Amino acid sequence: MSKKEVASKKPTYRITADGPWANAWKIAAVVGLVGAAGCAFGAMNDPHRFAFSWLFAFMTFLAVGLGGLFFVLGQHLTGAGWGVSLRRTSEFLLSGLPVFLILFVPIALNIDQLYPWAQHGHGAEHGEEHGEEHGEEHGEEHDHGEHGSLLDLGGTAHAQDGDHGAHSVDVREPYDLRPGQYEEDAHAAPEGEGHHTPEHALHGRIIEEKLPFLNHGFFLIRAGIYFLCWILLAYLFFTWSTRQDKEKGLELTKKMQKFAPAATFIFGLSLTFAAFDWTMSLEPSWYSTIFGVQYFSVSAVIGHAVIILITMSLRKSGLIGDAINVEHFHDMGKLLFGFVVFWAYISFSQFMLIWYAGIPEEATYFHLRWWGGGGFMQLSILLVLAGFVVPFFVLISRNTKRRLPVLAFGAAWVAVMHVLQEYWIVMPYAEQTGLIETSLRLHWLDFAALFAVGGIYLAVVFWNMTRYPLVPVGDPRLDRALHFEVV
Repeated sequence: MSKKEVASKKPTYRITADGPWANAWKIAAVVGLVGAAGCAFGAMNDPHRFAFSWLFAFMTFLAVGLGGLFFVLGQHLTGAGWGVSLRRTSEFLLSGLPVFLILFVPIALNIDQLYPWAQHGHGAEHGEEHGEEHGEEHGEEHDHGEHGSLLDLGGTAHAQDGDHGAHSVDVREPYDLRPGQYEEDAHAAPEGEGHHTPEHALHGRIIEEKLPFLNHGFFLIRAGIYFLCWILLAYLFFTWSTRQDKEKGLELTKKMQKFAPAATFIFGLSLTFAAFDWTMSLEPSWYSTIFGVQYFSVSAVIGHAVIILITMSLRKSGLIGDAINVEHFHDMGKLLFGFVVFWAYISFSQFMLIWYAGIPEEATYFHLRWWGGGGFMQLSILLVLAGFVVPFFVLISRNTKRRLPVLAFGAAWVAVMHVLQEYWIVMPYAEQTGLIETSLRLHWLDFAALFAVGGIYLAVVFWNMTRYPLVPVGDPRLDRALHFEVV
């Protein structure tokens, strides 16, 4: 066959059995299984660290899937024609969302390891025992194990003589959540003595008021609702889009556009409350109403970055011809740049408002990541400089967005920075030893969890890529997308 005939041959937009990407899902599956085996070994030897490493990896790759869902919703909300050829890649990303229901099982089994509020039953039970044996006496030492609650924020569990007469802070001791117990403890103990201080009572009351929401049963029920929403949205949009490959016509396009507003509302609420439940409640005495928006911004950034990287690889492999060209990547670069700025704005807004208010119990979140020691201050600075400043100047120019190698570098850089962002959010609690004391200690389980969760998720995504066309060949607007040009 001549070069002219090859050039004129219409691409099938499919991964062939002997072509590139044919074995991508198998490679991802092997990586996932090896990572899962490592995690299983780590869970038996260090269940505490395993729980946090798995949560970190879970939230990182969940953001990729939710970012893909957001891109699909945005395309249907706006009725955009330019992104039709790009949309299938994002649909592949959202098609892997159902697997997160299975990947959530280790989190559900390790609630007590992860969340201080989950140990309230143990704390109350211990408090009743203490009351029966010792009456109204308080302030005695108890052995609560190595990984108790992180919420002894107001004082010390054991007074120790130091160079300056300071007290050590044991934040691992479980709360006694009997109704009114903190007020009794605060009045019964001398002021500032032991861990029964007025500050401790205040934090205890905060957690006590949140227990109707933060408890095992309701936590799992809400998780089930989130997964139901995401699986339903993924199933409907992916099924309708792939059906259109055969049926053609505008009927399914109209159906997806009509459902998109309600789906966006469901997506926004479920993502926000999932972020509240699974990461913000790692420090249940602290809260931020913008926390869900911050996780959305992370999802949007990493989702667009991964779409750019996958579509560039498909284009380089010759699987999609010119269906996705420089014009499309230029617009994707603009979206990536916009969401990087949006992420920085949301993150700064959260920090600035807490800093400006100067309320100590609101500042613990940032104190832990700045004054906590162990490298988190340096990671915080890195996220500002490398997570925002570098991609800002790399992506701001029209020329760099149209130079595909530079855009690919920018997308990969941003993706890595947002993996570190999730590490910054989750991992300070894995090694927390005081109110604002933690340590940044890289552990092999962190990488094993990333391989396990990422490998399993991407195996599903890449497997679906072998089953369906790589662009929506049945969408009547595809021709418009093929001839798209940035004005």
